[in-house]
Amino acid sequence: MSFPWNEHVIGGQTYSLAHLKPFTMPVTPKAEGAPTYKLYVSFGIHTVSKEWDAAHPADHKIEFGAEARCFCPIRHGHSLYLPTIVRQASAGKAYFSQRQNFLLIENLPGLDGPYAVFFNIERSKSTSFDAAMFVVSAYEKPNLPKNLPRITFATLVSKTARGEAVTRPKK
Repeated sequence: MSFPWNEHVIGGQTYSLAHLKPFTMPVTPKAEGAPTYKLYVSFGIHTVSKEWDAAHPADHKIEFGAEARCFCPIRHGHSLYLPTIVRQASAGKAYFSQRQNFLLIENLPGLDGPYAVFFNIERSKSTSFDAAMFVVSAYEKPNLPKNLPRITFATLVSKTARGEAVTRPKK
């Protein structure tokens, strides 16, 4: 089930969410003769929202399934960069988070710290693409640890698509 990325209205101002509609992109590892993989990319509501609190204005409420969140115009503004960040990641690095997912790290204009894009990736259950990436959340993270373990994004996609284990590098 996918979130209907249309728009959200607050106080008469309309915020488009169309930039967060799922898309498929090619990812090709740099090794000579490496195949090109089709990666399906989708986004979660945490990319444009923060934790809901009863003190928030009712028109800020954004819901998906049983989850209620507070639409955040600041996160929405940053989310406009997400499709480009993900597309450019195909030639860059992905980082291992402190938990079980991965992240992309970007410096956005006007932020004091890095913009962290947290995502999960899994082998496709569809024949239309090879792997699926779900961007769980994205926000400014000024206290992000330095020197996180990393892997090339293309290697991560390739290993995932082939059903191979992706292991965190040893320090």
